[in-house]
Amino acid sequence: MKLDGRRMLVIGASSGVGRSAALAMAERGAEVVFAARRTDLLEEATREAGSGHIVEIDVRDVASIETGIAKTVERLGEIDALLYTPGVSVISPLRDMTADAWNDILAVNLVGPNLVLSTALSHLSEHAVAAVVSSDSSSAPRHSLVPYGCSKAALEAAMNGWRTEETGGRRFVTIVLGPTHPSEFGSAFDPEEFALLFPHWQRQGFRTGSLATPEVGAYLAENLGFMLDHPGFNTETMLLRAPEPDEAVTDYGTGLHESSASD
Repeated sequence: MKLDGRRMLVIGASSGVGRSAALAMAERGAEVVFAARRTDLLEEATREAGSGHIVEIDVRDVASIETGIAKTVERLGEIDALLYTPGVSVISPLRDMTADAWNDILAVNLVGPNLVLSTALSHLSEHAVAAVVSSDSSSAPRHSLVPYGCSKAALEAAMNGWRTEETGGRRFVTIVLGPTHPSEFGSAFDPEEFALLFPHWQRQGFRTGSLATPEVGAYLAENLGFMLDHPGFNTETMLLRAPEPDEAVTDYGTGLHESSASD
C-alpha cells in the first residue's frame, strides 16, 4: 500500500513497535514525524528510513507534549494519523507497589496518551485516525504486572470515551497487542526476578506466542493507511496476537533461556 502524501506522527518511534511502524510508514511514502525522548535513537531510525522528521516528546511532561505537537504541526501541517506506542511497567506484587511506581506507570500508559490526544485534537485532519497501543493483559493482568494491566484497561476505557465524545469523521482506535519480539519492554527488569514469574503465568494459562515486531509495524502502517483511504470505515479495536506454537514457549519469548545458554 502506498501512503504518499499521508502525514503521520508516531510517538514511541525510538524502539519497538513504534520504530517499526514509523519505518514502515516512511517506506510506503508517508511523511512521518518520529517522536520520542531519545533523539539519538530517532536519528538512527530516520537515517534507516531515509526520510522523516525528528521531534522530542517526553510523554510524562505536559510542556514537552505541547511543544512536540506544535513542532509536529510546523512540519506536517495537519496530522492524518497519530500512533501512540509507549508503555512501561515494573515487576512488583500489588502489596509492594509505591505511590511513585503507580504514578510513573499511569503517567506513561494512561495520562500521556490522553494528553497527547487532547493536545493534537485540533490539528487532526477531517478523517484522521488516532491509535493507541494497549495490551492483551488489560482484561487479565499478569502476576506482578497488575498495575500495567490496570493502566491499559483504563486506557481502553478512555478510548471508548473519545469515541463517544468526538463524533464526526475522526476515528479513535485501540490496538490490543500481545507479546512482541524484539522489544525493550522489560529491558530494565532483573532477568532472574522476571524468570520467576513464568510459572505464575503458566498457572494463569497465558498464551506464549510472540509476534515479530517488524511485522506488527508493517501491519499497522497498512491498516492505518487503509482507514485513511476509506473514511467511512472504522476499526474501533483490533487484537493482534501470534498463533500459539505447538509447544509452549517456556520463557514467553523473552529469550532469557537462550541468553543464559550462550553466556
